[in-house]
Amino acid sequence: MKFADAQKRVIQMFESKEFIEDIRKEDETMIKNIPLLKEINKRGFLTFDSQAGRCRKGKKSFFDGKPYEIKERSYIIGFMKKDKAEKFIKEIAISTDKNAMYVPICNETVDIPRALDIPLTITIQKDKTEINTHTSSAIPESYGAFLRKQLKLNKSEDVVYILCWDTKWCRSATDKNGLFTDVLNVLKRT
Repeated sequence: MKFADAQKRVIQMFESKEFIEDIRKEDETMIKNIPLLKEINKRGFLTFDSQAGRCRKGKKSFFDGKPYEIKERSYIIGFMKKDKAEKFIKEIAISTDKNAMYVPICNETVDIPRALDIPLTITIQKDKTEINTHTSSAIPESYGAFLRKQLKLNKSEDVVYILCWDTKWCRSATDKNGLFTDVLNVLKRT
């Protein structure tokens, strides 16, 4: 599929009852983000994963019964046309307090150490912090091929894998200065 066709397909997916029900089961707070994510996709960031940047406190952990706090950084991951990505990364870095980076797709034999990944979700219990969600600054070819297949995106399309994340923990992605809001504003200008 051409990039524009893949965009249309993803936007239609956001409107499907099945997708909304899956989101409701996983993280109901993401439902309010769907309109922004649809617009982000229309503007040229073909997304396949994102997180809203919320915080939750619990009195009893399911695992050990102790109080806990979960903190998220909002993030968005996907593909962009290379020429748009060059402008986007530069503009995000200059005009926002967010990070955006090109994530290279490398040979399967390259060691990508998880200890060097970027933390995106953490759980805090007393003095102990555990990283729950993280992302790498490189991905193996097999994963890149899997993502293209999921999006039904042709191999011939000149796209790059982009990771964009908030520098602050627990800032809602849809706030005035939230990640999704900033990403959309930058996409409108690039």
